[in-house]
Amino acid sequence: MQVGHYAGPAANALPAAVRRTLRKHPHLNRVVQVGRAVVHFGPWRHLVRAILRVLHPPLAADSSPARSLFPPLAPSAVAAALGTDSVCVAGRLSPQVLGSIRAVTDQLPAGEYARFDEGNEDVYRLVRDEVATAVVREYFRAEPQLLECTLVVHETEDDARTPLNAQRYFHFDYAGWQSLNLFIYLSDVAADSGAHQIVTGSHRKKRLRDAVRPFLPDPEVERRFGERIRTIAGPAGTFFFENTEAFHRRLRMKQRRVMLNVLYASHRGVLSGGRLAPTYAAYVRSTQSRPRPGT
Repeated sequence: MQVGHYAGPAANALPAAVRRTLRKHPHLNRVVQVGRAVVHFGPWRHLVRAILRVLHPPLAADSSPARSLFPPLAPSAVAAALGTDSVCVAGRLSPQVLGSIRAVTDQLPAGEYARFDEGNEDVYRLVRDEVATAVVREYFRAEPQLLECTLVVHETEDDARTPLNAQRYFHFDYAGWQSLNLFIYLSDVAADSGAHQIVTGSHRKKRLRDAVRPFLPDPEVERRFGERIRTIAGPAGTFFFENTEAFHRRLRMKQRRVMLNVLYASHRGVLSGGRLAPTYAAYVRSTQSRPRPGT
């Protein structure tokens, strides 16, 4: 499987520095976000995507999908569902694969662990798995690039003490002209506890005003899209593909939630370096360097 991986440290240094600067200057960051959105959602996007498909044509599929860690999927059916609904809940990981990953993730404290695949063999294979890659390839009609593989661990939130996180508002994301996320729940997620919500079909025909706002107020979302709001819950191992240009959010955490967030794109851009989160490898090194009790 040929899916592209992260750029090297030198290639990532400048984009990471730019992103850090923008985070320190919220007003400048907002100007950049609005400018990017205006460009991204312009009518020329279809031409750019067509050019990218010529420059990065899909490679031939692996002829041995029996080695897959995913259950069998029909890439064309999943891609069609994504085109209509923005999301497709595709199935569950096997108990064996899930158990192997959770043996590690169940022990981790709250936080974000970037490049998690670099420290976990099963996740490394998952994000490059031919079954998953075939879905992304079918949706892009181009060869995908792996931009990000982040494990996100949330503990219980107390609204009286915990500030309202921006992820609790309906918003959208994108990473280049075409991008697609694979989300995998690694803990049980209830409908009223940390579940993902999405406005189905809202990746299409976005209004200019919607494109330049950081989020949509809940009353407006209910008024405009009430019947199209879908809550995605499920037991550990549930996985779904999503075009996060659709409006989405997460609900309040009433229990611990662990989720793997894998981001693919049809190309690698200037700001395609992934989240500004500590890498999982750095976390492992830090734990190994701590003095043992009694020493």
